[in-house]
Amino acid sequence: MPSRDAQWIIGAILVATVSLSVQIAGIRTDVRRLDDRLRAVEVEFGKVEQRLATLERLHLPNPADN
Repeated sequence: MPSRDAQWIIGAILVATVSLSVQIAGIRTDVRRLDDRLRAVEVEFGKVEQRLATLERLHLPNPADN
């Protein structure tokens, strides 16, 4: 049987490992959420870009018309 000090050290290492695992899982979840939000912004930006292109075609003179 390991000494009391060794048992405390092993216990502390286990607690730190579990705590670190939980923190890493939380960070992964946050990154996934951020990725989802960024993807939604990209989609909306693409829609705005399409609308702008349509408006430009309708309202700006064509260089070949000059």
